[in-house]
Amino acid sequence: MSGYRNVTNRLGMVTTNHESGGYRLIKWAFFISFLVLCFIIMGYNYVKGSTKAQDLQNAIDTKFKLELSHVLSSLSMKMNDYSYRSVLSSVSNVASISELTSYEEQNDNLDISLYNLYISLREDKSKDKVLSRADELRDVFTVLVRDPASKEATDKIIQITDETFFKE
Repeated sequence: MSGYRNVTNRLGMVTTNHESGGYRLIKWAFFISFLVLCFIIMGYNYVKGSTKAQDLQNAIDTKFKLELSHVLSSLSMKMNDYSYRSVLSSVSNVASISELTSYEEQNDNLDISLYNLYISLREDKSKDKVLSRADELRDVFTVLVRDPASKEATDKIIQITDETFFKE
């Protein structure tokens, strides 16, 4: 018996009376159930985190659409100093959050076109030229309110800013 005990002792499999096969089986069952519970908790936290990220993205997209409608309503007013400042403020807001929206993934020029429009409205040398095309901008923002990822609308904004601000 001592020879058997030495062989099993070297293998790390010495069993005593209190550590029989059933006891080891129960220990493994608890260990496995603990691991399964940990994986379930990790999966729940992953899904919960993904849901929070999606909720945040939806909130950003909703805010972006709201700001687009503010630009459209500002462009619909008779142009004077107050309405110009309202347009400038609204375009600034839209340009600042456009890069964070999911629409930017679909239309890479969205943030660039809105930022360039903001710059061209801000500069005195092109402000009047841009505002003289307020009807075109109103049409463009009508399209953007319906479809914020519209490539045609952003191309039109780029065209307007190129013709008014970047062209001498």
